[in-house]
This record gives sequence, structure tokens and C-alpha cells, in this order.
Amino acid sequence: MAPHKGLIIRNVMESTVMRVVDQICEEDTASADPKYLTTEECRLDVACYVLNRIPQRYVSSARGQAHTEQDLGEDQQLFVDIVTLTHEGLRRVSSVRRPFYGDEIAERAYGGPRYYLPTITGRLLNGLTFDLISGIDVSLLADDCPMDMIDLRWQNPYTIDPGTAGTYLFWPLPVVADRDDDHRTFELEIRVTSDAYEEFHHFVTVEVTSTSDSSSLISSVGELRVPDLYLLPK
Repeated sequence: MAPHKGLIIRNVMESTVMRVVDQICEEDTASADPKYLTTEECRLDVACYVLNRIPQRYVSSARGQAHTEQDLGEDQQLFVDIVTLTHEGLRRVSSVRRPFYGDEIAERAYGGPRYYLPTITGRLLNGLTFDLISGIDVSLLADDCPMDMIDLRWQNPYTIDPGTAGTYLFWPLPVVADRDDDHRTFELEIRVTSDAYEEFHHFVTVEVTSTSDSSSLISSVGELRVPDLYLLPK
């Protein structure tokens, strides 16, 4: 959601998709032979999978939401698409079975004031050919140390995958603060070390205000998009 002059814009498909995901997961859990992983992390991953594959529908008022939800209720094909994609997403998530899925990872509770840093994303390109780079590691550091990430799904160092050539993405773990409404400047470094390219350092500054409102973790951390970075081959 994005505030603008007192107005709120929201994508009503988010709540619609989450309802479908929750319903299918609850039905699967209650069945005699459950076939999906249905932890909170799994459900969120599946919801993202579905939302990235259906049209988005934004509203800025209760009336707009009512009209849109009425339209959605009459769009049977869209509902079928959501259900189909939900099952497809659950199959994909359940087949991965990474260690961060399951009961061994408890949901983190963030109590007390913390600095909620934005996600940090950008691209790496070859400085001579301007091609997007893959197959190398990029790290996010603070005080010359790798930063902890929000959970095991967010890597640091991050390995650039050929399927998302050039693109890296970090989500730092919230940092404990002494009190609410405390302003802090974080000096972060994006570092690349590779056998194929010269060592590379890029520095970014992030201004963050501390809060005890843990909803900031999802709703308002924002995104810091770093300009394209160009590496020189050795």
C-alpha cells in the first residue's frame, strides 16, 4: 500500500488470493492424506507465485473495492485461474522442501524498537560488453561484515542466477534500536569478488527511523534500487 495525500492505494487481488490459498491449505491439512507443505512461509510464497501471474486490480476507496470485488465474484475464469495457480504453486513449494520450510523454523517475533531496512536490489553488468552478469557472488556488508538477512531464503552473499541474469536482491534483518523514532544512518557496501572480474565496491547510504511497530516489516520497508553497476573483466 502506498500513501499519497491522505489516500491509500491497494491491490484487492492480494486479499482475494490469500483467501484462496488459506482455504486450499486448510482443506489439504484437514484431509486424510495431506500432500502440500502449508506453513505460513509456504503460503506467502504461493501467494506471491499466484499474484505475479494474474492481473492486478488497484482501488483507492471503499466504493471502488466493493465494485471490484463484485466484478471478481462474477469472473469465474479468473477464480479458476487463481485456484489452478495456487495448486501449481503449492506443488512447486512442496517439491523444494528447503530447510526453512516446516516446524523447525518458528515464526520470528520482533519485539521492541527496531530499524526496518528496505530491500536492496540492483543489477550487475559487464563494463566492456554491457551484458548482464550471472554466476558470481555479490555481498551486502555493514562495518565490513556481511549483514544478516531476514531469513534463510534471502542469501548473503547472493549468487546471481542465470534465470535472473544480473539482478541481486537483499532484505536485511531488522536492527535493534534503543528507542522509537530514533534516526540512524546506515553505511552499506555492495561488494563483488570474482575470479572473472576485478574486485568491486559500491557504497550506499540508508536513512532509517526506528519503530516498535512490527507491521513495518511487511507494509512499509520500501525498496532501495541501486543504479546499474559495471564490473571490469580481469
